[in-house]
Amino acid sequence: MIFFLDIDGVMVHANPYRHVEQATDGFYVFSSAAVETFNAIFIAKEDQVILSSSHRFKYTIAEWQKIFLDRDIRIDSLALLDNVKQHLNHRFTRKDQVLGQIVRQNILPDQMIIIDDDKSLNDLPQELKSRLVLTPSYIGLTAMDLPNLKNMLNR
Repeated sequence: MIFFLDIDGVMVHANPYRHVEQATDGFYVFSSAAVETFNAIFIAKEDQVILSSSHRFKYTIAEWQKIFLDRDIRIDSLALLDNVKQHLNHRFTRKDQVLGQIVRQNILPDQMIIIDDDKSLNDLPQELKSRLVLTPSYIGLTAMDLPNLKNMLNR
């Protein structure tokens, strides 16, 4: 399975009124609920993560793998969502970026799950929107999302 994974609003809360703790490596400490939920559905040796976070270009793939591992998530296959050049009159939304990646890589809906809090993803075509777990930004990924995630898995 290919997981498009965001960080803000998914692995950490995105509540501007609450502090987000930073680890000694300088990046956010992930929510224990998000880590536990993600690990309940992700198989490191079989699955792939395409990191869709706006933070994705801050670190190399190897650095990201270490950041995830330091937060108890092992990811053997990690890629970054392609950087789409902005046009003068058009700002690409997360929906545009994810949809572009899906088309470029010819990813079928049943091969992927999108975990994100970006509301622009609500405008995905229905066959892709059905593969979306839209997390509440102020909370992030929790065990409440597990039934929906498990229903999407082909295992």
